[in-house]
Amino acid sequence: MQLGLHFRLNDAQIAPVLEAEGDDDRLFEILAEYEEDPAIYELTCETDKAWDPIACALSPEGDDGPWPARGVIGGSRQLQEDEDESWFTYLAPAETAEVADFLATLDDATFSRAYAEMPAELRNPEYGPDEEDYALGNLTELKSFFAAAKAEGAHVVFNVMH
Repeated sequence: MQLGLHFRLNDAQIAPVLEAEGDDDRLFEILAEYEEDPAIYELTCETDKAWDPIACALSPEGDDGPWPARGVIGGSRQLQEDEDESWFTYLAPAETAEVADFLATLDDATFSRAYAEMPAELRNPEYGPDEEDYALGNLTELKSFFAAAKAEGAHVVFNVMH
């Protein structure tokens, strides 16, 4: 499993990303450039491998899951062509605000219940108390990230390379 990274982007920074929708190689190039830019990178949120249990606990139905829970990792739409190679998701500023508001009300106990109820087929081999704690730690960072993105009126792009 690969590492997840959320980007907080302004209107100028999101424009080339949205223009590259459906061009996986170009999306990767743009986000790799952003990742190397210290000013942009300092506004990112790394979720390491915790993105997967977070996504599976909050929205076990994937894209068919409840909004805005599915938006935390899955965004409101996917930007990539081939989801077997990469995953790029997008949230517009208004959607980012909805996800931030959802996360602000999500407490650890509610996440832990969702994690415990995650369907067996979505569970990683690491499923258990250690993975849950790891996911909760990353979720805390995501809450701060989304609160800042909401305050800035930022676009959010999540990316993970398979």
